[in-house]
Amino acid sequence: MNKYCVNDFKFQTEEVSRNKKTNNSGVYIQGDADSTSQTIEYYGVIQEIIEVRY
Repeated sequence: MNKYCVNDFKFQTEEVSRNKKTNNSGVYIQGDADSTSQTIEYYGVIQEIIEVRY
């Protein structure tokens, strides 16, 4: 799977985005570091999309 839509957000792998004018393969998340009340910023590029059903 190289494209996915969830909650009106569209994602695609870096391979699909490579030759397009727009890029939807980047991901940015702010997370809690620990009890110090600091936030950690995570940034990455989607390499693979898997769907998990439970």
